[in-house]
Amino acid sequence: MFTSILVAIDGGPQHAQVLALAGSLATPHTRLHLLCVLDPAFALADDAPRADRTEYAAADAQRQQAVHLLTTALDQLRERGIDGVASHPAGEPAQVLCDYAREHDCDLIVIGHRHLSRMERLFERSVGQWTIDHAPCPVLVEVRDAGP
Repeated sequence: MFTSILVAIDGGPQHAQVLALAGSLATPHTRLHLLCVLDPAFALADDAPRADRTEYAAADAQRQQAVHLLTTALDQLRERGIDGVASHPAGEPAQVLCDYAREHDCDLIVIGHRHLSRMERLFERSVGQWTIDHAPCPVLVEVRDAGP
């Protein structure tokens, strides 16, 4: 049914559920696109010189964590015979997701839900809501709380 699914992962509490949900939708003809969007304020290019990585340790740690998350997720999918590609672009998460889905003709976007309170939504934009409002394809939101 779906040939190209974009999966947003961030290592948060719902990471495993989002990945499992996307994997359950995959067929032998489906390609999963895993995205871990980096905060642009802390983004370093993959080919950044060692001096930059040393000077901007927080940025390098963010990139390394994203690479680890994506590599682990791809390995888990491949063990199940699911094809996937991974990327860790920098930018505003919802905008990056929608742009990527458009550029790669994704049939579906799978994301998690952070369960922001009304007060939190005043200070922090809901990535899920913006994605739903602007996505070029259907958006499937994993809403189960992963618990403590």
